[in-house]
Amino acid sequence: MKGLMSILWICAVSCLLGFICAALPWPVITTFYRWSGVQPPFDATTVFLVRLFLATFGLTGIFFVILARNPLNYGAMLLLAAYGLICFGIFYLVGGIRYGLPVWIYSQKSIFSVVVGVLILIFRKKAISK
Repeated sequence: MKGLMSILWICAVSCLLGFICAALPWPVITTFYRWSGVQPPFDATTVFLVRLFLATFGLTGIFFVILARNPLNYGAMLLLAAYGLICFGIFYLVGGIRYGLPVWIYSQKSIFSVVVGVLILIFRKKAISK
């Protein structure tokens, strides 16, 4: 149970950081993009969509906080979280390869998401069997 809760809290904190990043000034965000080798366009639609994605990531963190507080009360939601993380990792990997991004940009999140999703499935099974 402690392993499952630890993994869920790690997911919660990492996703909640999306709220902080969404509030950053746009020049800071574009500096990060340039540093990672991507030149983002400067139109209003891009700014809106990037901030919307980051805020959605933060809302996902709230979902993980709810799960982490008492994971066994949310059995079906644990499966959603685990399979959602695995799918996100695979989509992120495919998107990074498809759009020719540098490997170090997408590999970290892809590996993290798939590994954490699988760990949630493993720890869930162990917690239920006790």
